[in-house]
Amino acid sequence: MDLKIPYANITDKKKAYDAAKSHVNQSIEKFGVKADVKYDDTNLKVDAKGKGFSAFIAFEDDYVSVSLDLSFLLKPLKGKILETLEKQFKKVI
Repeated sequence: MDLKIPYANITDKKKAYDAAKSHVNQSIEKFGVKADVKYDDTNLKVDAKGKGFSAFIAFEDDYVSVSLDLSFLLKPLKGKILETLEKQFKKVI
């Protein structure tokens, strides 16, 4: 897990998942990349894969966990990417 974001506005993980679901694609588009995003509505998880990266987002009882795997060339940008994702999620959850 690279990032742990506690719920601020929402107290239920299902509601947080539903609220954030529409913002995942917007967050990815901010970086100008295309990704294959798969939603697991049963387990409240999101898996996104694109050229040079993969992201796994899980909605837990009290927080959202984000794991980000980047290619060698993108590794220097990991901190900035996680910071941007954190800002996007905090607006929603």
